[in-house]
Amino acid sequence: MDTAVGVSQGNVQIVRTLLGSFERRDHEQPFDFYDSEIEWDASQIAEVIPDLAGIYRGHEGVRTYWRRWLSAWSDLRFEVEDVLDAGDDVVALIRDQYQTGRHSGIETAFPPYAIVFTFRDGMVVRWKSYPEQDSALKEAGLSG
Repeated sequence: MDTAVGVSQGNVQIVRTLLGSFERRDHEQPFDFYDSEIEWDASQIAEVIPDLAGIYRGHEGVRTYWRRWLSAWSDLRFEVEDVLDAGDDVVALIRDQYQTGRHSGIETAFPPYAIVFTFRDGMVVRWKSYPEQDSALKEAGLSG
């Protein structure tokens, strides 16, 4: 087996594990896979979630992002459309995301979006969210 292929397939499995953790509301297990200096880039989501748009750094930055996100919602569901290998990057395509307001009880829907996870030495060093899937696929070199 080609070592590079084995490593990138391992990265795909890590992303599947991370997405499963989010679905189970296990917010600590992912830190086993996040580099201590991770860059959590939510800068592209300003039009969709202006209050969270920005770049968060390190484990504490990620925790800050999730505290802010989860404080607004009592429930969150999504479907993983696909997880794609792009070498050092892995692209997760997400659809059918619904969240229920913690205080309002109102359910809202998110349009399909994507997350690009960048790996180095088996650890996620960068997480970048895209409000549309095509942009993420293009950045990862998976479309023209």
